[in-house]
Amino acid sequence: MEHAQQQVDPSPSPAVRGYRHIGHVVRPGEDVAALVGPVLRAALDAGEPVVVACTEPVATQLLVAVGHPEDVHVHPAEALDDRPPNAIAAIGSLVDRELPDDGRRLHLVTGPGDPDDWRSWAQTEALLNHVLAERPVDHLCLLTPALGELDGVDAQAVARATHPWLLTEEGVLRNPDYRAPDELLREVERALVPDPLEATEPTLSVIDLDDMRALRRALRQALADSALTEEAAQDFVLAIDEVTANAAEHGVPPVDVKLWCTPERLLCAVTDRGTSFDDPLVGYGPAHGDMAVGGMGLWLARRSVDTLTTTAADDSGQGCTVRLVVRA
Repeated sequence: MEHAQQQVDPSPSPAVRGYRHIGHVVRPGEDVAALVGPVLRAALDAGEPVVVACTEPVATQLLVAVGHPEDVHVHPAEALDDRPPNAIAAIGSLVDRELPDDGRRLHLVTGPGDPDDWRSWAQTEALLNHVLAERPVDHLCLLTPALGELDGVDAQAVARATHPWLLTEEGVLRNPDYRAPDELLREVERALVPDPLEATEPTLSVIDLDDMRALRRALRQALADSALTEEAAQDFVLAIDEVTANAAEHGVPPVDVKLWCTPERLLCAVTDRGTSFDDPLVGYGPAHGDMAVGGMGLWLARRSVDTLTTTAADDSGQGCTVRLVVRA
């Protein structure tokens, strides 16, 4: 596929108001400091704050390249390898702590990370564009080409799909291959369903649910023999409970709950006969932040599992199935 002509942005911080997400896949043996150093020095010369939240060797190299490291705030590498909601919350919290209140832009460098699953990495990178859209931040993500290697996934392709800007030897370029977060996430989620475990006998099956307490007891009993820790099992039950309660309140009965447990991962599918929703961005930020008034269920559920997807329950487009997956 031919790439559209890229536009070079010579300035370190162009006239943009919101979040500018910049990607760079680090090549083996590449001098990262020589590439990133000039960008950070230009930001400091413009009087804009710089935060480095990278792995220790990279952070040290960048501080040397800047020349006056006392002007750079250094933080431990943020948890980008964690589940997408947790990783996004960590980055968002760091941005909110460091962002100036006088209109200046914040310059943030993170990575290189090493997540276990390339899909989680792609989700995190895509969702940052949505969740941080209004923050005046230049965020440079340093990525490793090892991301996705085990699955035969091209790290460069994922980086281009999730970053509106790229850092190259020519400077910061607009990326014509960037894809909108909702579009990309739908594609990633479609690749996850149906789950292969659904072709096997479930560990637990509750058809036409009518007793939430009985379901919780059955889930705890089934998960007690699983590969999950006690804490992880409690989180999984919480997530299933939130999704099931939502299906019972807002969906159309009957509601069915099925659980599959393997040594590697666990799957729970919650199905009702209502209408499926097709917004992969829902639930990646608290609806209002007030736990006392409801509306927080999907956000809580996402933070408790590795993936949560929603699809129609059958090929006719009828019904709604929410799948929750936890890696053991």
